[in-house]
Amino acid sequence: MNRARTARRPAFSMMELVIVMVIIGILAAIAIPRITGGAEKAKAQALLASLAEVRNRIEVYKAEHQGLIPDKEFVAQMTQYTDILGATNPDPSPKFPYGPYLSAIPKNPYSGSTAIRFLTVAGTSAEARSIDRGWTYNVITGEFDADCSDERVTVDVQATPLNKM
Repeated sequence: MNRARTARRPAFSMMELVIVMVIIGILAAIAIPRITGGAEKAKAQALLASLAEVRNRIEVYKAEHQGLIPDKEFVAQMTQYTDILGATNPDPSPKFPYGPYLSAIPKNPYSGSTAIRFLTVAGTSAEARSIDRGWTYNVITGEFDADCSDERVTVDVQATPLNKM
């Protein structure tokens, strides 16, 4: 009587597999929001850096142009050579000794747009913003801001709207 021996191979039980899947699910539930929050924080930091750079360049322009701020020719005045009154020229010359102040208008990290919406009244725009666009520039006050939807807020403690930075 020779019985065939069936060797038992080691295997995981169904309960062990379920426990492992639950642990993986918990780890994913913890990690995914942290990764997503990091991307949002990086966008907010990039936006703040772009705003600081352009605002700084506007102040330099103002100092070199006897207190004048760029007008509706903002892009050309920031990226080309200018004379004392703000007329632009793509090439440097004795008549156009100032600038350029930026190599290009930066992209808004939320929309990817470099478009500028010009405001022509003092103060900020009262219109509700429902989409992310590029930037706003007030030709009266010289204020340069992000043109982001009103719902978008920073990830900092104050939860300051990006439109108000």
